[in-house]
Amino acid sequence: MRNIQKIDCIQKNKRNLLKEGMMKVRRYLITGTHGCGKSTLSHSICSELKKNGYNAIVISETARESPFPINQKQTINATLYIALKQAVKELEAIAHGYQYLILDRGVLDSFVYFEAMRQGVISEIEAKLTEAFKAWTRNYDDIFFVKSEGHAVLQDDGVRDTNEDYAQRIEHLFENLLMNEFGDRLNVITYRNIPKSKIRIEDNGKVYLDFERYYELVN
Repeated sequence: MRNIQKIDCIQKNKRNLLKEGMMKVRRYLITGTHGCGKSTLSHSICSELKKNGYNAIVISETARESPFPINQKQTINATLYIALKQAVKELEAIAHGYQYLILDRGVLDSFVYFEAMRQGVISEIEAKLTEAFKAWTRNYDDIFFVKSEGHAVLQDDGVRDTNEDYAQRIEHLFENLLMNEFGDRLNVITYRNIPKSKIRIEDNGKVYLDFERYYELVN
């Protein structure tokens, strides 16, 4: 009984430290175009972290919750709503004491989608918020960019856009942004390599995807 109480006390102290910003929160961003396997990878990483005793949660995408038009009809209002709500979700998870946040999309994703359909020049508020969210993204520990390479699963589910050219345009925009701005923390994995990947958790809690080495071992 005393051991259980001690563990509960330790966990409570950790949650308090997280809320006060005194304990490191690890954030892993899984990003890319729609239908490329991000959600599958996000939940796999989260599951592996939990198996290793880490307090982890998947922060799901916000676009489906938008009261404004999305996809090829996305407006600036939708862009701001999605990005800001995504940030709020991260903060809420930290407030609830989660140590590991696996982000199935990040705060910049909605700006990439809006850029794909842009008409006209960028507004002042867009420019300033884009820079602010770039700074926010630099706080992420690692970024996993999932490339579909034309193999995205674009099934019509009532929300997802099934236009292949649109999906590829989004992917190219993501690649340019990530390579230019976040190359120091970028990990690239293809849609076809996700089933072959082995998720490895280091003793310090860092997440690795050994898809190339693991593929050689199993074949």
